[in-house]
Amino acid sequence: MIVPGLVFEKRLAVEEKDTALSWGSGTLPVLATPRMILLVEEAASAAVAPYLPEGDTTVGTLVDIRHVSASPVGTEVLCRVTVTEVDRARIRFAVSVTDAFGDVGTGFHERFIVHSDKFMAKAEAKLR
Repeated sequence: MIVPGLVFEKRLAVEEKDTALSWGSGTLPVLATPRMILLVEEAASAAVAPYLPEGDTTVGTLVDIRHVSASPVGTEVLCRVTVTEVDRARIRFAVSVTDAFGDVGTGFHERFIVHSDKFMAKAEAKLR
């Protein structure tokens, strides 16, 4: 059961492929903001996946995260997501991304539980 207080952590060793230069979101060899957001989404998705019924998944719907410090290639970042609220299909997470020197990113993320088949049918209807 997905309940407030559920915590999940995911680590990332920052490599060249994770940098702003590589992602095209800047020109410096530090952790790219979009890569940090992907790490948050990976962690939040993995946190709740074991509690979902067969055929259900979650989709990200809101990201409100400040990227407050640079993490160069060779550092490791830790993303910690904590479920703070569950309102029917909406799940809200507090997010903390840190490295050995302190905060890297802080904020909130929301995901919605969806039925995979219904969700994809609605998305694919846009092609018709």
